[in-house]
Amino acid sequence: MDKSIRPVFTLELNYKIVPGLVTVGKYDGTHPCLSAATTTDKVVIHSPHRRNISVHGRINYSEFNREIATLNINQAITTLTTGLFIPDEDKDILVIGTSSHILAYHVHDNRDVFYKECPDGVKAVTIGNFGDVKFPLLLVGGNSAIHGYNHEGNEIFWTAIGDSITSMILMDYNKDSLDELIVSSEDFKIRIFKWDTIIFENVETEVVTHLLCLPENRFAYAVSNGTIGVYEQETRLWRVKSKHFAISMHAYDLMGQATSQLITGWSNGKLDCRSIKSGEVFFKDNMNSGVAGIFEGDYRSIGKNDVIAVSKEGEVKGYTTSRSLSITTPGGSEQDIVRELLAQKQSLQMELKHYENNTKYNSSLNNHLDSFESQGVIPASTRLQIGIATNDDRSKKRFVEIYVSTNNSTIIRAVSIFAEGIFEGETHVVHPSDSQVSSNLTIPLSLPKDNPVDIHIKAFVGYPNSEQYHVFEITRQLPRFSMYALTIPDKKPESYVDFRINERLQRICMWINQNFLLSNDVEVDGGPSLELNMKCLRDESTFVMIFEVIGRVQFCTDNMGLAADLVQSLASFLNLEILESKAHFPLEEKSLKELIEKLSEIQEARLRLGTDVADRLGQVRSLIIRAEDARLNDIEKLPQHYKDLDNLNKELISGYNVRLANYNEGLETIKKINTIVQRASRLRVGQNSSQMLSNCRTAIKNNNIEGLIKIVRTG
Repeated sequence: MDKSIRPVFTLELNYKIVPGLVTVGKYDGTHPCLSAATTTDKVVIHSPHRRNISVHGRINYSEFNREIATLNINQAITTLTTGLFIPDEDKDILVIGTSSHILAYHVHDNRDVFYKECPDGVKAVTIGNFGDVKFPLLLVGGNSAIHGYNHEGNEIFWTAIGDSITSMILMDYNKDSLDELIVSSEDFKIRIFKWDTIIFENVETEVVTHLLCLPENRFAYAVSNGTIGVYEQETRLWRVKSKHFAISMHAYDLMGQATSQLITGWSNGKLDCRSIKSGEVFFKDNMNSGVAGIFEGDYRSIGKNDVIAVSKEGEVKGYTTSRSLSITTPGGSEQDIVRELLAQKQSLQMELKHYENNTKYNSSLNNHLDSFESQGVIPASTRLQIGIATNDDRSKKRFVEIYVSTNNSTIIRAVSIFAEGIFEGETHVVHPSDSQVSSNLTIPLSLPKDNPVDIHIKAFVGYPNSEQYHVFEITRQLPRFSMYALTIPDKKPESYVDFRINERLQRICMWINQNFLLSNDVEVDGGPSLELNMKCLRDESTFVMIFEVIGRVQFCTDNMGLAADLVQSLASFLNLEILESKAHFPLEEKSLKELIEKLSEIQEARLRLGTDVADRLGQVRSLIIRAEDARLNDIEKLPQHYKDLDNLNKELISGYNVRLANYNEGLETIKKINTIVQRASRLRVGQNSSQMLSNCRTAIKNNNIEGLIKIVRTG
């Protein structure tokens, strides 16, 4: 780790900055300008190389500091970004998102590019070329959907997500020379979109808050529990966890190694520089307060970018590439290699010593067992056996159970299990009392979601009188649908999804055996169909899977989300690029109809409330004029006018609260509608899914309820 890196410049903005809302843009096409959202609902723009810019517009320049300008937004700012947006223009555009509007602003010309209302809210934005569109798109992620706009404010793209979007980036994920859209949302998922088709989906332990494009088709991510990591396509290269939270990330070659490193700013003010390939820390520094953002730009006009960090208190630090760890430095890298090899040698020598001692003890163990028990010596033939199965005991709550045992008289003192997204804190420790220790242990697990989970088991094995224990480490993977068990046939659910595939039942059985935790493998019995009755261990709900020899498949369940997961899992296993299906979910259709009707009522109420506000504002202006006249001509009427004005103000505040409740209810309704649409789209694969989303969007715009339900049924 290099301690010699020091800031090459520092400055103070004298504004309190909102963490995560910091960006940089070349608004004149040449000079970088720091832009950040303040805690007073303004955007502060620092222009160290200010040129002549129009002074007519939203921007206000400081009288005390000619490098500082502000934009008054007067709404809580939710997202901020910059980028080339207008075709054939080299000037960056500043994009500001609030809870209900999006503003694309031309800072150099001091004018609005467009200003649009976003009923779905604004949670995340990004600018760039997406798919095969020849001009840049502004992609806006809301509470449950993504909208794409061109520079004229026209909607070019739309897709449903089903939950609030937290971050979005554009990058060439699959190396096809076209950028894909990577989206994280509050349902813990990272999705990769090829236009409106999901080509990959991954689930993290908690909400992914930040995404960052990295060189060589990699991307970094940060999780709300303090985890950061790097993916190379579907493979996670590494991850680390901190007790603090990552606020901002950036890729920059700080160490002079001819390749970028991952620079991370944390909530406690720490900055660190890590290897993108391994996560090794090269450099650390601290700011006086929590980090608000990290970016890069040629702030010193020397023809080379510096990496720049901004704190919540407005402190700005700039760092440049270090030469102390440059690859041309004689002996630098060799010393690091020697140090690592010496550390490995010491570790191996210690491990070898333990093995020698254990071998020596075991040679006379049969004659002197009692004397060695306290030292944790166990027979060399000791093995740890792991069994995983669902609990079929109907007298108690059903779980996935892990059975751990040894093959001799040794006992299991304790077991620790590390798994993502199952336990609070990710680790579960089972430590039986002295009177209950034995050579076997059963650990119940409850999986909250249908995702494959790697569990890392450490068992402490010894004898009842041992003071030291031998540690066995084993890793197992729980299949995706572990929380479902075979049950006796019962009434088949009315809801279902039905489709046809051209595949042998033997391959279907392979998918079942790989994705379900069954006591015995499912095999084809030679009949015309294969039918499995399953029960969920979480809520005791049932579903039926029917596979016919002629290729017809039917999943009968009242849970559309489960049906969609089954379809997507089977399609992925069979490498199906296109899949058409028919669905019948009466409860979801009824809910969708009620939600559309409710949304129409909310929109009508919103229009009425808006008209009432306009009337009230007219009355306010009239009363102010009357009060001013009374002050000059009839002072006795002045108190009455102000009393009326006060009553009217209270009515306006009450009306605002009503409108706010109406707006929030509308957001929640839209989110529920988009969630159902997104689930229905996942009942199909490929072009069928994309076409269904497009048709649903049209039906919702036209308020065509019957048409929307028909689309959900048939795609």
